[in-house]
Amino acid sequence: MKDKIVDRIVLITAIIITGAFAIACMIPLWMAFCASFTNENTLIRDGYSLLIRDFDISSYKIVFTKTDTIYRAYLVTISMTVIGTLLTVFFTALTAYPLSIKGLKYGGKINLYIYMTMLLNGGLVPNYILITRVLQLKDNFLVLIIPGMINAYNIFLMTNYFRTLPASLSESAKIDGATDFKIFMKIILPLSKPILATIALFASMGYWNEWYKVLLYVDNPNLYTLQYLIMKLQREVDFLKSELGARALEAMGNITLPSLGIRMATAMLSIGPIILVYPFLQKYFMKGIMIGSVKE
Repeated sequence: MKDKIVDRIVLITAIIITGAFAIACMIPLWMAFCASFTNENTLIRDGYSLLIRDFDISSYKIVFTKTDTIYRAYLVTISMTVIGTLLTVFFTALTAYPLSIKGLKYGGKINLYIYMTMLLNGGLVPNYILITRVLQLKDNFLVLIIPGMINAYNIFLMTNYFRTLPASLSESAKIDGATDFKIFMKIILPLSKPILATIALFASMGYWNEWYKVLLYVDNPNLYTLQYLIMKLQREVDFLKSELGARALEAMGNITLPSLGIRMATAMLSIGPIILVYPFLQKYFMKGIMIGSVKE
């Protein structure tokens, strides 16, 4: 009886601490949301608040001034994230499964080669030449997907998970005449939802926040991602806040440019979809991060 009381106290304490930590993490996000709908002068004068004071949507009006541009950037980013995540998960699993099988010929050497890519990097110039001149991917939608599709860390993470699956499942299927690819598709993947969701979350976050490849390899405005467009917008706002830009604002009647509000509004627009998707993957993600922590 005493042990049950102690366990309950520990559980309640853990729930309280976790809840308090979750609230502490949500407060800055909520304050940024309120700031995005607050008048710039009020925001400068009174600072950030947990309430929306002096309601103003000027920041969102500026962001959506070029409506077609922002919608197109959303479409590019969503398409890149969905396609890139699916390809990343599939090809990472396709690479990791053979490496998880004991007795694979040259398996150790292949693992060493993959590991070396985590330590050594050819550098920016060779990558740029490879992508633009050899692969001819400049101003191509595929340049936003292919270069980041395979990651050595993801391969090792998925390989370790596949090794935890009972080998008897594959052996039984082979006795029944199943091919390796059929075993992979029909048995291995359905049993690997935690690691697949974990890799999918990592990949989707990387693709959703992509802007650097656009900066390097894309000149076509139709291929701008949301993050790159937001960065470009903030640079333009910073220019207007500079001395040269201030003269332009003075000529326009000394209007107040909501620079802080724009930053908060763009932050809300960029992280909103990820926040909506994460709860659906959380249970798998929590299982995935426990890979290797318990050995049978």
